[in-house]
Amino acid sequence: MKTSRVIICRVGERPPTAPAGGDVYGLIDWDDAPILIVGRSTDAVTREAIRIFARTLADTGALAEDDPDFTRRHPLPDPDGPIADIDGWLTLLRRATAIPWFAILDDEVVIAR
Repeated sequence: MKTSRVIICRVGERPPTAPAGGDVYGLIDWDDAPILIVGRSTDAVTREAIRIFARTLADTGALAEDDPDFTRRHPLPDPDGPIADIDGWLTLLRRATAIPWFAILDDEVVIAR
């Protein structure tokens, strides 16, 4: 049975760009279990995604079966580093691999598989 997991990330104050009365949602899509990240800001959710990728890499030694050398060629950015570096790395990940990938969602969603 495939499962999903929700990560609540409540870092910092709600920025003026966050939806009024709402949270920001990010999705890491794995082939077996998507992870929904809920946070107060796009940056907080994006940084949490990098932390999840780092834990996965430490546990499994690779992030993507379709490109196992991706993190050797493109080391994970510091989750507390510049957001531009993180965004650039995530763009490379989306271009180089089919799974996993990360995206900020436009609206609250329910993940069901």
